[in-house]
Amino acid sequence: MGQNLKTEIKRVNGYLKEIVTYFDSSGKTLHQTVNPLMVELKPRDVTQIFVGSFLVSAPLCMTEEVWTLSETLPDLNAFALFFVSLLTATLYIYFNFYRYKLKGHTFEFIKRTLATYIITISSIVLILFLINKLPLFTDFKTVFHRVSIIGFPAIFGAVISDNLK
Repeated sequence: MGQNLKTEIKRVNGYLKEIVTYFDSSGKTLHQTVNPLMVELKPRDVTQIFVGSFLVSAPLCMTEEVWTLSETLPDLNAFALFFVSLLTATLYIYFNFYRYKLKGHTFEFIKRTLATYIITISSIVLILFLINKLPLFTDFKTVFHRVSIIGFPAIFGAVISDNLK
């Protein structure tokens, strides 16, 4: 007995949903599944990104090991941490939210990726500022190194929590 299916996208309570209807060979509906279509960045997503990045970055911001490492880490390593975390987060966002759905949602993909990184960096900067470990106007190199070191694991907390629905 062969199965056919029909996929449609509908907005339900303000959120996009992918509705898949399965039919038997005679065309009779067998069942439907409703999946969230997470291609739009909503306020709830922004909140989840903040929470995920805070969850991972807060303990790291308060460790002397990170403060010391940020003062001795070579610039190339700091840039590499920054680049690898951005690349990995971008790939995670693509494969978990936009794979097979990028067409028509390219702007949303770019927006989600940039928002995730900006929110993560903002949460790190805020915590470092609050604990007086952000020498922004006296030692920008150390600031960049601290944000790169802490941002590496924090971006993963941000994208994982954004993926939770």
